[in-house]
Amino acid sequence: MRPADTIGRASGLHATSAAVAAIAAAAPRHAFTPVTRQIAWALLVAAVLAYMLLSASALYLLGIPYDVPFGPFPAKIHPGSYLLVAAWCLGLASHGNPLAVAAQQARQFPLLMVYLLCMVAVFAWALGRHGPAGLAFMIETLWMPAIAALAAALHTPERQRRLLHLLLLLLAANAVVAMAEFGLGRWLVPVGLGEALQLQNDFFRANALLGHPLLNALVTVSLLPAVSLLRWRLRWRLALGVLLALALLSFGGRSAIAAAAIYALLALGPLLRGVLAGHHGYRQVSGGLLTLMAGCAALVGMVAATGLGERFFKNLKWDNSAAVRLRIYDMLDHVHDADLWVGVSVAQIEHIALRVGLDLRYEAVENFWLYLLLLLGVVGFVPFVLGFGALLAHLWRSAGPAMRMGLVAYVVIASGANTLASKSVSLLLLTLAVQCAAQRQPGRLTFVQNRQYLRNWPIQYAAPRDPIQQLHRPPQPHRHGPMVPGGAPR
Repeated sequence: MRPADTIGRASGLHATSAAVAAIAAAAPRHAFTPVTRQIAWALLVAAVLAYMLLSASALYLLGIPYDVPFGPFPAKIHPGSYLLVAAWCLGLASHGNPLAVAAQQARQFPLLMVYLLCMVAVFAWALGRHGPAGLAFMIETLWMPAIAALAAALHTPERQRRLLHLLLLLLAANAVVAMAEFGLGRWLVPVGLGEALQLQNDFFRANALLGHPLLNALVTVSLLPAVSLLRWRLRWRLALGVLLALALLSFGGRSAIAAAAIYALLALGPLLRGVLAGHHGYRQVSGGLLTLMAGCAALVGMVAATGLGERFFKNLKWDNSAAVRLRIYDMLDHVHDADLWVGVSVAQIEHIALRVGLDLRYEAVENFWLYLLLLLGVVGFVPFVLGFGALLAHLWRSAGPAMRMGLVAYVVIASGANTLASKSVSLLLLTLAVQCAAQRQPGRLTFVQNRQYLRNWPIQYAAPRDPIQQLHRPPQPHRHGPMVPGGAPR
């Protein structure tokens, strides 16, 4: 081939690339509405604050019959849920046609959408079968986790990381309130009479901001691994981890405390491998061992002096709480075969619980799998299991090793309580934390980045996706020209 032909062909390719770039620049772009997205972000933050700061007791004191047997159905929905739905809708609108953007989210998060659709179907089945009485928890507990993750995914990775920081700071504030309550020996957030009866115990247990010691323990232990993902100095992360561990002792949840102990043992694995591989010197090893022994001695001394965690250390035995979790399976003997297929109402479940010897003032059906099987029947329980399995698969794929430990702990502990069969923000906070923590993993595209890529894929080599990103991209080689920023030929 003659040099003149080569030069002519290169010039033609350059002209073609320039023409495609001009067409891409002239093509109508997505309408960017920063004000709407700022409002959506503010609503999302407000929803998280509302969930953490407004417990059922606090709402009752404010005159909202959120978790009491009377009041209109809209009052049974947490204010944070209204804020969260508004944040998602405005977030969708800020990216263009809300329906088109929702369809794109469904393509990027198929398992999350399967979960949400299954939970909507479960609610529709229960509503048609039993009516609205006692079903508000499905909207709160089962719908909102997916909506929270989808709403957060509409924002940049930096904002999602900030949201994770906010979650952990609120969790730290919750732990401080718990320690203050334990030190004072009284609840700082007053509770209603019915809740006071349920929380009566031989040992004082902190109530904190979330309104119940078991809910506090579950949320704290499931989000505890996220502390390791913070970009803080090691001493600050250790301080936060110790604070949350002490709060677990004040809540008195035995399963949660055991899970935190397993976390600590698993965290020693990488350190032990480093020691055996010779990555740590003598001073580091000896200093670490001395610090560990001093920490254990301080913990034992604190427990002995203050009674912190006394319920855990004195009740390492089979007690009434454990017996109730076995007795509830006798409820299946009081359900007819036809009712087991289509489910029974909330009032009938309470009647059966009384027949098997449960005192509903202090006890509950401490197994959400069993409760939902009785409520929904096999017909409604199957889509629930499919949807919940889809959510767990999504969270497992999105989470790193640390958050996977929290996910396993959550499923195990929640299965021994009525967590997903009552109003609870625990699954929502875990889902939101996993979604935000996933942004720290390299190689993952956010929804905004994926959406931009899908829109520009036919001309992705000719037109930059984002002018700001183009300015900061390192020089890349181009086969039709010299190496220039962004990879476009000169």
